[in-house]
Amino acid sequence: MTPNLDDPSSILQISQVVSLVLLSIIAFFSSVVDTTLKRLTKNDILEVAEAGGRAYHSLRSLLQKPRQYIATIAILKCVSILGIVFVFMLLVGFDSWKTCAISLIASGLVIILFTELIPRNYALGSVSKSIPQILLILRVIYVIFFPLTVILSVLAYFGTRAIGGIVDSDHQFVSSEVLQAIENVGDSSEILEPDEREMISRILDLPDKVTREIMIARTDMVCLDVSSEQEEILQIAIESRHSRIPVYEENVDHVIGVLPVKGILDYLAEDQPVDIKSLIANHPPFFAPETKKIWDLFQDLQANKQHIAIVVDEYGGTAGMVTLEDIIEEVVGEIQDEYDLDEQMECTQVGDHLFSVDARMGVDDFNTQFGIEIEVENVDTVGGFIVNHLGEVPVIGTDFSSHNLTFTILEADNRRIHRIQVESSRLDNSESV
Repeated sequence: MTPNLDDPSSILQISQVVSLVLLSIIAFFSSVVDTTLKRLTKNDILEVAEAGGRAYHSLRSLLQKPRQYIATIAILKCVSILGIVFVFMLLVGFDSWKTCAISLIASGLVIILFTELIPRNYALGSVSKSIPQILLILRVIYVIFFPLTVILSVLAYFGTRAIGGIVDSDHQFVSSEVLQAIENVGDSSEILEPDEREMISRILDLPDKVTREIMIARTDMVCLDVSSEQEEILQIAIESRHSRIPVYEENVDHVIGVLPVKGILDYLAEDQPVDIKSLIANHPPFFAPETKKIWDLFQDLQANKQHIAIVVDEYGGTAGMVTLEDIIEEVVGEIQDEYDLDEQMECTQVGDHLFSVDARMGVDDFNTQFGIEIEVENVDTVGGFIVNHLGEVPVIGTDFSSHNLTFTILEADNRRIHRIQVESSRLDNSESV
C-alpha cells in the first residue's frame, strides 16, 4: 500500500522515517570516527601526510586541536541519540506507558546497533582505507559546529580542573616535534624514500616508548668500583672503549658518579695515580625511572647537560643505563663507529630462511623483522620472551616453535640467553638489523 502524499499525516510519517534514517547514519558515522581515531597508527598518519591535500590539512588540524574535535564527535553522538529517541516517540506515540516503553526499547535497539555494534565491527575491518574521507567529513562538521565545540571544550577544561583533574593546556595527540615532522612530510612534494619513511616512523614511535625498552640492562653495564686499583681502571677503560663509565660504591645499586675516561689521561701524563673520587666529584649521576618516556628523558639529559642516565626500578635499585646515543639511535637507527665493527649485528641472515639473533634484540624490532606480533607483558627482549615462553632459562640446543618460527638456543649460561637461531619458512629476507 503506497502512502497518500496528499495526506499531511502520511507526509509527516515519511519525514519522520527519513529523519530516523539520517540520525542513524549520523550515529553510525560518529562512532566510526571515534573508533578510527582511537586506532589511528603511525603508518596511517604517515600515509595521509605523504599524500598531502585536504585530508592532510584535516589531519594536521585534528592533531593540533584534539579537544575541539573530541567535542565535535560528542555533539554528533548526543544529537543522534536524542534525535532517535524523539523520532521513535513521535512514530509510536507517547500517550501511554506501553507506547513509551515500545519507543524506548525500539530506540535503544537502534542506538546499540548504530552507535556500538555495527560501527565498531566496521571500524575494526578495512576502515583504514577510508581515513582520508573520514577526516575530510569530520573537518566540515567541525567547522559547522565550531562555536559550540569551543564553548564545550572550555567548559570541559574548567570542569576537569574543578574536580581535581590535571589538564595540559597545550595537550596534543603528539608532541610538537612529531607534529613538525608530520608537517614536513605533508609539505614535501616528493614521495619519501624508505629510509626517510623509517626515520619518521621511528619519531612517531618515540612518545610511546619508555626508558626500560631501550636501556642497557644492569647485567650488561660496564661499571667501576670506587675503590678499584689503577691497573683495573685502565684495563676496563681500554676494553670497554667507553668515554664515560658509571662508578659505584659497594654495589651497582649505589652509583655515586660517572667517570670521564679522558680525565684519566691527565693523571697518566703527570705520572700520578688515578684518583677516581676527584674525577667524579663534578660528574654526579643522573637518575631516571625505568617508566620515564624516552622523549622526556632526552629533553632532561639535554637540559642538565648529561650524557648518561642511570635507570632505577621502583625499589630504587639500578635497572640499567641509557645514553644520549641510545636515544638518538631510536630515531636514526644503529650508529656504528670504528669501535663497533667487531660487534655482531642484532639479526643477521646466515642461510635460506635462517637467522642468527642477539637475545637482547627488542621485541618490537624482532616483530618488524619477521612480520609477526609477539606481545608479552613486561618483556622487552627476544631472550625475555623465550624465558617467559619456556618458563626457565633454556640450555644450549633447546628448540621450540612459536608464531610460525623455530627458535634454537645457540649461546646461553645458567642465568640468561645470549644468542639464538631463528628459522622461518615465511621469509625471503636478506637484510640485517
